[in-house]
Amino acid sequence: MNITLRDRALTVASGRNDAYWQAIAQAKWEPATFRVFERFIDREHSYIDMGAFVGPTLLYGCQIARRAYGIEPDPLAYAELQQNIDGNRPVTDNVQLFEVCIAPRTGEVAFGNCGAGGDSVSSLLFGNRKTHWTVKALSFEDFIRQNGIVDCNFIKIDIEGGEYQLLPTMIDYLKTHRPTVYLSLHPCHLGKRRIGWIGKVIARAAATLKIRKCLQVYRYLYDEGGRPITFRRLLRISLAKVTFAVVLTDLEWNAVQQPGS
Repeated sequence: MNITLRDRALTVASGRNDAYWQAIAQAKWEPATFRVFERFIDREHSYIDMGAFVGPTLLYGCQIARRAYGIEPDPLAYAELQQNIDGNRPVTDNVQLFEVCIAPRTGEVAFGNCGAGGDSVSSLLFGNRKTHWTVKALSFEDFIRQNGIVDCNFIKIDIEGGEYQLLPTMIDYLKTHRPTVYLSLHPCHLGKRRIGWIGKVIARAAATLKIRKCLQVYRYLYDEGGRPITFRRLLRISLAKVTFAVVLTDLEWNAVQQPGS
């Protein structure tokens, strides 16, 4: 299947994700995400795509980065991701793929999905669901060390709720190396047990407070449209929204709003 992504021609696997790729080609899927990539990724540095799924951001990011590291632990999504990367060489020759889960500790972890798998919502939080796998896990520090990554200035984290466990384990790296982080937050996946509405609110608030120190490492906190936000506002959003993204950076971002571009 041939598509155009931000004026760049790509070939992607045809099948269950055809409608998804068509939405991407029509700029209907997360146009703000691509603007974030364009602002903070550059040819002088590498970037890490954590939660690469079948590759929409990785296929684009690798074209504006020096090197790209794509991480996807869902085996069904990973197989399609690998097909999409292989189908776009030599454009994707600077991509290195990893079928691993970045987790608080290195070892093996249960990783699952609420449905059949292979979509974009597999998570560490769903390891006890009917659809689950035992996958290799690496701590973030071990991943960096094993791959000798010394030039990363941008990390995309979209791991369906696992970010609340993972981010505090990355704080030493973030303080030392200060890459811009594009972080998707999924409060919708918290407090799923039968604890009622109040319990879910408490779970969301506690998880957001847990990552507060990580957010405070950086000079700026932006929403995905480039608007500065405070932690208090972020907490309110966490209590109200299903999912949203923020940018943690030391770089100023004078974003110009261009809806649909």
